[in-house]
Amino acid sequence: MKRKSIVSLLLGTTAATLCLLVLPASGAVEDVNFDVSTKAPGYSVKGRRGAHKTKTGLEIPLELKHSHHHEGIDLYGKTIKDLVVDVDFETADRIHVKISDKDQKQVPVPDSPLGIERPRLRKSAKKRNYEFKYTEDPFGFQVIRKSDKAVIFDTTDYPLVFEDQYLEITTAVPDDANIYGFGETTIPHFRRDNVKNVTTIFARDAACPFYENIYGHHPFYMEIRDGKAHGSLLLSAHGMDVLTVEGRITWKVIGGVLEFYIFVPDDDKPNSVVQSYTDLIGKPMMVSRWMLGWHHCRWGYEDIDQVQGVIDGYKEHNIPLEVAWVDIDYMDTFQDFTFDPVNFPQERMIQLGHDLHANRQRYVIMVNAGKHYKSGYEGYEYGHDLDIFMKNPDGEEYVGQVWPGYTVYPDWFNPDVSKYWNKLIADWVELTGIDGTWVDMDEPAAFCLGSCGTGKKDQAPPSLEPWTLPQETQDQMYAEEEIAIKNLSNYVQDSRDLLYPNYAINNGHGNLSVKTGSMIAYHHGDIPHYDLHSLYGHAECKLTRDALIEHNKTTRPFILTRSSFVGSGRYAGHWTGDNASKWEYLKSSITEIFNMQMFGISYSGSDVCGFNDNTTETLCTRWQELGAFYPFARNHNAKQPIAQEPFLWETAAEATRTALAIRYALLPYYYTLFEESNRLGTGVWRPLIFEWPHVDAFLDNDDQILVGSDILLSPVVYENKTSVEAEFPPGIWYDWYTLETVDDQGATGKERAITLDAPLTHIPVHIRGGAILPLKTPTMLVEETFDSPYILLVALDDSGEAQGRLYIDDGHSLEPSETSDITFTFKNGVLKAEGDFGYSKPEKLDTIKIVGDIDATTASITDCSTPADNLELVKEDNAIVLQNAGIDLTASFTVRFE
Repeated sequence: MKRKSIVSLLLGTTAATLCLLVLPASGAVEDVNFDVSTKAPGYSVKGRRGAHKTKTGLEIPLELKHSHHHEGIDLYGKTIKDLVVDVDFETADRIHVKISDKDQKQVPVPDSPLGIERPRLRKSAKKRNYEFKYTEDPFGFQVIRKSDKAVIFDTTDYPLVFEDQYLEITTAVPDDANIYGFGETTIPHFRRDNVKNVTTIFARDAACPFYENIYGHHPFYMEIRDGKAHGSLLLSAHGMDVLTVEGRITWKVIGGVLEFYIFVPDDDKPNSVVQSYTDLIGKPMMVSRWMLGWHHCRWGYEDIDQVQGVIDGYKEHNIPLEVAWVDIDYMDTFQDFTFDPVNFPQERMIQLGHDLHANRQRYVIMVNAGKHYKSGYEGYEYGHDLDIFMKNPDGEEYVGQVWPGYTVYPDWFNPDVSKYWNKLIADWVELTGIDGTWVDMDEPAAFCLGSCGTGKKDQAPPSLEPWTLPQETQDQMYAEEEIAIKNLSNYVQDSRDLLYPNYAINNGHGNLSVKTGSMIAYHHGDIPHYDLHSLYGHAECKLTRDALIEHNKTTRPFILTRSSFVGSGRYAGHWTGDNASKWEYLKSSITEIFNMQMFGISYSGSDVCGFNDNTTETLCTRWQELGAFYPFARNHNAKQPIAQEPFLWETAAEATRTALAIRYALLPYYYTLFEESNRLGTGVWRPLIFEWPHVDAFLDNDDQILVGSDILLSPVVYENKTSVEAEFPPGIWYDWYTLETVDDQGATGKERAITLDAPLTHIPVHIRGGAILPLKTPTMLVEETFDSPYILLVALDDSGEAQGRLYIDDGHSLEPSETSDITFTFKNGVLKAEGDFGYSKPEKLDTIKIVGDIDATTASITDCSTPADNLELVKEDNAIVLQNAGIDLTASFTVRFE
């Protein structure tokens, strides 16, 4: 594939200038085993005029290359001959390259809060960290990082295929590249390898099988090359396979357009890539303080007495419990917004909320996506009257099956659906007093193929759990459903095969419509579910958030979702779904949470101790230790396995008390990190490589976790282990429990590998030298913990210095009127607090603990509302401690240690 000419847009000047250049020759395209895609003719820049400048960048018309050998080729769909490439130089660190069909018949991600709100640009960014180049014949493009001239995105030696149901594009990467991201899928390792190299992205209800697509849809990745990071998003809601093989990344997409955003921060740091990415998709939601406490739930509690018994069990064993959850068990025949009159009677469910609130605890219960197809049920009748449910191609309501039986599905893209949802949510919250909503089964999930409930209103399906029926019965039901869905396809006014596209992505369920909404169900505007499928849960989260705010305009809403899309972190938190009580799932939870943090969903976690299967005492103990530090921390399991409340084993209870005492002490630090995440977009949990990208030893370290930049967790995640082979970054690290420095024996170069003792009830936790941590005295409840005075833990680095930050607001307001943002620095024996002190409620700093190389006996406080001189210091736990300082955190102050 020889280039006839090359056009380069030089981006270093204020005015974009077109020049003819020659790229270094790279030879013929190598055999990349692309099936038949290398037979595609490709595209060339169209016409004499060719590319032309726009206010925001470039517009490049493309036409299908013609030759007698390639005439009329259609690989998997209908080839689209005329394309347009729009290149927008949006910001200094973000370039947008969209390849779309000229006639705009392909369906992109909606430009709305239900999809993504694209930036409104008036002109291109003047200063840019990247250059853009493209070849004319065949068309390909490169994005080049200006700081080191590295080509970070390069399609020029690979085929471009653009058909109505098959799009393929490839970028070159180094052999054995350091790739992170692409999801949602359960994988054991954060860094992608070249072996398990096909990632399918398509929202799917599945119990977390390894290397398969599950609940979310996130076509974003980051690459770290020679210590420098960049990222890329293919903004598409269509199903796709992503191949990460040696030397390339290839996307194979079954619809839509090729819309790329490429992120090139000026400091080349991984955290800055995440910040740039969330500049586009939206920053993670700000949590309320109570959300950071410990949560507990189980599917399968027989009655409300069992729920109360669990709440009492936590209290009796002195284990914090902030939020009690109730799964679908509370519903009357599994119908949303109803109560089982015998086992979970309405008056007792309401009283449970009152009792929890009286004890300063919180209350969350579940809502599912599908609504029972039943006469007299408000969830159906009200929606039917408003005509807001998804439709079959014949115009009738699409009827699948979930827990209540036959179910209809709200069409979140219908402009009238907000009226429906606002009323149901507001009435429900008003009745129950719940503190948040758990949105489940929102891929959407379905237990049958197609509209299996058509014409069966008020009827019960053969089984609420069809997978438990004899295999012969299941096969017969599936065959009948397949005939019905094919018959409905006769009504489809679409030239595409929406049920069985010729290119079959590696979807875990095979048929795209299995266990989810039918691909030929329709949304408002006659858009097939095929084109919007992976947006369903995302859109529900947005409208649920709107409904909760409509009901209570002053308080941050709580939403937890199973299905997610690009930008869902703006609206909701996420848990990683129906994992299993196995050691490999304990280990993979680290990777999954790392991915969610990178995807902009900072409030995320996994079911602690596992959801499916029976846990063991040892596994649950180790999981409680780690799960106590998840950004979203909840023990949750299914109805079939044994109970796994942490107080059922003394080892688990002891480990939980110890780990949660650390978490609750760190609550001001966590809360400050979440404010930073909400403002900047960075993750609360971070892999070591994100903080030290030049340390090659950290490239594949996914056994350890940084909470922010200052707390290092080294959990045991392998069976029968009582020690951890931990890697320590440069500098001093202090043991949380003893405040002793880590033994640096065996240090090699920039990193240190050290064996840490970790008996069953112990999780190693370390503090970075150079950090100042705001702490509290931990209690059983979040608000009681925050009621205690602040403690500053000053951990000195090699130079005897440290710094930190504290964010304060009222802990719950959607738009807090008063906030404080305080920066602490310690240098030459002087601690200074400066910043914005807008929070007027008196917040006391009583204790300052300094760890490190310091020898002081007295302290004096000046420049504050409560000045004091010659305060006595005491020595304890390898630290010097100033007690009873009595400092009001309402103004700047200085503390001198002599």
